[in-house]
Amino acid sequence: MRALVSQLHRGLAWLTLAGLLIQLYLAGAAAFGATSFAVHAFWGHVLGLIVIILAILAVVGGLGRQRIVLSTLLFVLYIVQYALAEFRFTVPYAAALHAVNALAVLGTTARLARAEPSTKAGTLQTAGRETELVVEGEPRRPG
Repeated sequence: MRALVSQLHRGLAWLTLAGLLIQLYLAGAAAFGATSFAVHAFWGHVLGLIVIILAILAVVGGLGRQRIVLSTLLFVLYIVQYALAEFRFTVPYAAALHAVNALAVLGTTARLARAEPSTKAGTLQTAGRETELVVEGEPRRPG
């Protein structure tokens, strides 16, 4: 079951990364008048739901410290992203940080998508060409 949750988490992370690249395109298209920012906002809400699911899966699924920290960080950055977008009418200079924070969201998502699944004692972890036996968090060569 844990492996299934891990695969689902990784798949959603890659889906989120693709969605963020589309978001960048939509923001650029709206900035140059090709579309409305409403489309960008709508997909931002959809991605927000996926980010919530990523955080829940990481914590409840016990996917390891790295994936839990990255998923939680992504969730926090997404909350900041929403807040910055709301400043557009009241504090436009702060709202301009929405684009800067988007880079942090993108980078965190990319790192999360590439994060290694956590290992438990006695499981095999494949890294490159070598297979290591992980016992109580310490890698050891089998045999």
